[in-house]
Amino acid sequence: MRVIAGFLRHRKLEMTNLKTTRETQDSVREAIFNMIGPYFAGGIALDLFAGSGAMGIEAFSRGIKTIYLNDINPLAIDVCKKNCSNLAINEVHFSSLDYQIFLRNNDVKFDLIILDPPYKLDNIEEILKLVEAHLVPNGQIVFEIAKDSKYIINDSDLEIVKNKVYGIKRVVIYQKK
Repeated sequence: MRVIAGFLRHRKLEMTNLKTTRETQDSVREAIFNMIGPYFAGGIALDLFAGSGAMGIEAFSRGIKTIYLNDINPLAIDVCKKNCSNLAINEVHFSSLDYQIFLRNNDVKFDLIILDPPYKLDNIEEILKLVEAHLVPNGQIVFEIAKDSKYIINDSDLEIVKNKVYGIKRVVIYQKK
């Protein structure tokens, strides 16, 4: 697995190789960033279910200035730390918390929030409502979910700007009004 674009382009990333995580394929990651950017002029990104950190690192390579990588599995965060160390990324914050605890204890507002929870965690509307409070106006959420999951959110300042299916997953891009 490699960084697709930006100043870290072609640099190698370690994978978690954990049964509890699934890496976003390079082609899907490239398609996602083509939908949302593909480049950024600064900002802060959160990869809430980080796995190897590939999505957050990709955002950093494309111009995001600071990334937050969180995963409940400490082994996944170890891989994130190794990837960031290998790429000399210093503008990064790591945590190994349940996503609800992370969001309750964090008051940072993010320009980009990346969500790729385990598919068995099919409480999409609840997750969106929690992260919406941490998003700046016009900020974006990238949500990778199972293809057949319900992804519409009611009573929200979020609107769907993109919705694509890639094999068994659906990628929904939300933007805060």
